[in-house]
Parts: sequence; C-alpha cells; structure tokens
Amino acid sequence: MDFSKGFFLTGAAFLLLGGTFVGGMMSVKRDMGIYHAVWGTLDSVKTLIEEIPNLRGTEPIHFLRPARYEGQGVTVNDGAKADDLILLSGFLEDDNKVRLIRRDGTQIAEWVLRASEIYPDTSFFRQPPMTDWNAITHGTIITPDGDIVFSFESGGLVRMDRCGAVKWASTEITHHSPNWLGNGDIVISGGRHMEGPEPVAWPFDGPYWEDLVFKFDKDGKKTFEKALTTLMIENGLESLMTATGQFSTRVNGEFHLNEVEELPTSLAADYPMFQAGDLLLSIRNRNMILVTDANVTRIKWWKVGPFVRQHDPDFQSGGKITLFDNHSDDSMTADHAGGSRIWEIDVTSGAARTLYGGRDGQRIYSPERSTHQLQASGDLMITEAQQGRAFEVTPSGKVVWEYVNRWDAGRVAWLHDAEAYDPSYFTVQDWSCPAN
Repeated sequence: MDFSKGFFLTGAAFLLLGGTFVGGMMSVKRDMGIYHAVWGTLDSVKTLIEEIPNLRGTEPIHFLRPARYEGQGVTVNDGAKADDLILLSGFLEDDNKVRLIRRDGTQIAEWVLRASEIYPDTSFFRQPPMTDWNAITHGTIITPDGDIVFSFESGGLVRMDRCGAVKWASTEITHHSPNWLGNGDIVISGGRHMEGPEPVAWPFDGPYWEDLVFKFDKDGKKTFEKALTTLMIENGLESLMTATGQFSTRVNGEFHLNEVEELPTSLAADYPMFQAGDLLLSIRNRNMILVTDANVTRIKWWKVGPFVRQHDPDFQSGGKITLFDNHSDDSMTADHAGGSRIWEIDVTSGAARTLYGGRDGQRIYSPERSTHQLQASGDLMITEAQQGRAFEVTPSGKVVWEYVNRWDAGRVAWLHDAEAYDPSYFTVQDWSCPAN
C-alpha cells in the first residue's frame, strides 16, 4: 500500500469536507441557531488559543503594542514645572497599576489593581475576566490625602487608600474614567444590558447595551442614574440615534459614553449658556459631545465632529472645550492629515482649532483611549495611550517631558492616563506604607 498517497487522499478529503462545511456556514442566515452555535464554538477555541500567554502569565497580550518611540521611563525632562507630581495609570511593568512619580521618574507611591483580590466574585463584570490581565482599567482620580478612585472596564468602581487598602468596591457596572463633582461625589459612565425597549420607546428592535450616567457618593453608594436612550428621546434626537443608517441594535452599544465631567463653579461665568453643575458628556460612537443639566434631563448644547471617536473632553476657561480626537487613521500625505490630535472647540461659535497633532512634527496616534490635560502655563500633558507614551508640550509644540512605558525591546504596554499635580494639592507628608 502507498501510505503517502493514502495520507494525501485522506487529508484532501478532510480539506474538501471542511471547506464545504465552512462555505455552507457562510451562506446560512446569520440569525439561525446553527450559525451562532458553530461560529461561537470556533471563536471560543480561537480566543482560548490567543489567551495562552495571558493564562500562563508570560505576556499581557491585551496591553501590548509595537513600540513607536525610543527609550524607557522618563526620556525627556527639560524645562517643565520641576516639582510637579505625575499620576500614571496603565499596565506598568507586570500589572495594572497606578503610580505617583516626580518629574525625574522617582516613585512616590504605587497601587496594584488586581480584580481577583478586590472582587472574589467577578461574575457581575460584563465579561468576567479569566485572569487579572484580562481586567482593564482606565484613568484614575486621587484625593489630597492619597485615596484613589478607578474603574475596571465594564466592571466595578473602586476606592483605595494611599496604601492600597480597599475602602469600597461597587458592583454596579461602570466603565472609563471617573471624575469628581463639586460636592466630593463621583460621576462616571455606566452600562447595562437591555433585552428590549425600556424604559422608553426605542427606535430599534432587539437587545442592546445601554449607557448610563452614574453618580456615587464618597462612600460608594450610587445616588443617581440616567439612561442615554431616555435622554436622547426626551430631547427629540432620535435622528442622531439612527444616523449610522443601521436599524438593528448593536450589543456593543449605540453610544459608547466614555466621559462625564461637571462644569465647576470657577468656570461657570465663562459659559453664560450653562450653569455650574452642568455635565459634559462624550459619546464616542456618534463622534459627539453634549452638555446637559445636572440631572441629565435637558440637552443644552451638542456638537458632532470634526473629531472622530473622541475621548476626554474638558471645560476650559474662555468658554472653550478641549478634547482628545482619536481620529480614524494614521496616514499622513500631502492632501490628508491623519493621526490623533487635540482640538479646542468654542462653545458659542462652534469654531474648532487644533492645539496639537495632525501635522508634520506632531504625529501622534491612539485609535482608542487617551487623555489630555491643559496646564496653567498653557502646556499640554498628552497621553498617547496605545503607544504607551505620555508627554508634555509647550504652546509652540516643544516636548518638555516624556515618559515611555516600555515592555521589551520591540513593544510598549498601554499607558491609560497621566495627570500633573502641584505638590500643594496633597495633604500627605509621608507616603511610606507598612511593608505588608
């Protein structure tokens, strides 16, 4: 018997049968149960194979990207405010961490964020993490006495003291970065899976992922919630909800609310059309920012574009809003300026101008996440999250501080956020903690 010929014929038969099966599966209706059963199983096997480095604890695959920048840690420290402290959030070295450093990179304090240690039961997460390297955080806020507040992505909101002890951990599904309210409470975006059109008429059929505005008090109790679907319909903006031309819901979300920020009393006079306590919302999937009253009942102002998939809009003095525009691509040609950028939007006129990025010599790009912080000096602290980089630039575009979150020779790990603080903000005199 010619065994080689037999093996060949057997393999060819399996390939033919497999190809026929796959072809048949591609041709069936996607709402049929067999389609979802088969492709769901194949997708689960593919996911399990991809997750092996995570499960073995060798590589945090969800946080790594090819390196675009040279160096490691603080690579530039030239002329920026020397005594500032920088709060970093990201996958730092071997875990999700928050780290407070000096401008020269000296570490002041560190918090390790492990979902399994904070939540013995993570089943309430939208996607319960298989390991701590599957639980992703975003930005972090900090109190003068060193407490930090952060959220696991589509998981829970957590408050830790300056030595890493958990003060409270909510089991409401929250996501993206929290922000302080003027009274010391916390505002953040939340999520909930909805099976049907409730609590108000929904213009589509099918289940969907609802985005909500949540408020929590300082002790972690939820004090407020409002669904974006309800807000949009109450304000007559159904047309924006269907602007994509899609008439079936997406389980991954119609809105993707990724920021909620309060207008502080100190800036309210610069916005005569708003009031202190009004809220600025960023709706990524609609390339939209809007301002509502404090109770999220009336939309007072909204704008779509020129930004694309934006993050982190901030109220600024002079009636301006700045934001991180992730943008749609990374190309740069003579007639097309791709890449991410920082926009400044005049609320009264609607005029927009680029503060940084989208031009030669200022190339940055992060398709997801990322933040910015306008300094009193006019400098910009920018976090290019998926490039593992934070940097500060002057109004003229000179880089005066840079931090690169390197993983190995060819890759970086995500750096979610970098915020500068004047040392006078903190009441902590001694950041040391017990060894345990």
